[in-house]
Amino acid sequence: MAVSQSQQMEASIGVSIRKNRLRAGMTQVQLARAISRSGKFLSEVENGKARITARDLERLATAMGVSRDRLTQIPAEDDGLIGHTPRRIRDTQPSGMTIMTLTQLLNHLDRSGWIRNAKLWMISREPFPEERDVALVEQIAALVATKDVSLRYIYEVERLPESAREHVLANQGTLDAVPDEVQMALRWSNAMKPHLDPASERVIGYAADWCLPDICGAGTLMWVETDDVSWSDVMPLLFARARTRTFENPNETVTFWYHLPRDTGSRVLLDIAQQLKSR
Repeated sequence: MAVSQSQQMEASIGVSIRKNRLRAGMTQVQLARAISRSGKFLSEVENGKARITARDLERLATAMGVSRDRLTQIPAEDDGLIGHTPRRIRDTQPSGMTIMTLTQLLNHLDRSGWIRNAKLWMISREPFPEERDVALVEQIAALVATKDVSLRYIYEVERLPESAREHVLANQGTLDAVPDEVQMALRWSNAMKPHLDPASERVIGYAADWCLPDICGAGTLMWVETDDVSWSDVMPLLFARARTRTFENPNETVTFWYHLPRDTGSRVLLDIAQQLKSR
């Protein structure tokens, strides 16, 4: 029996959904719950045995942090997202986990459409990447200048000098609450200066006096929040930073970012949201 064009399209979309689901580090049940469907239904969709509505397709794209257009075509076997990560990172990653360098991660978020007119949140127990990477500052500056991205930093109050800790509450949600090291690094870029001098709401910080989530070795998280979604909706976009040694450079550690499991991400984001709302 000949396969109809609509059946071919359903099979194509199913393959695309599965590849993007694995890339987002989600199980069929987790993704199905995000659109109030059953795991069995999603399994049938991925295998081309069930038709998915335009509304559910849009919700799937949102849950995985990709554009709807990406789900209507079969992804290439290697689209470059992890093709250039160090070998040990590629070989030891759990099945379905997306592992990327920070540059690859920012590019991925940008291509997926999540980064436009959004808030890029970063929370850390240690120096932020921007403090040590001029090239990264320029890339972030380009996003701020061309995509209207706003930067949000959360860090432990102990990172502030003692003289500044008494003014923490007055400075919350302002540029003055951003660590001096981060401000100095951002000022390396001419594109960032209009958003720093004079200060604007495009770059602000929060000093946290509660214990930050201890969920990865580096203690650094990053996620995107847009104006039209709730905190819970950005869980698929929560990434953690960690380090590993590679076969290529066994004497050096390499920093990479990985997608945080949805259940853990849910608890982390809701806790942070509650803490910030109380300020």
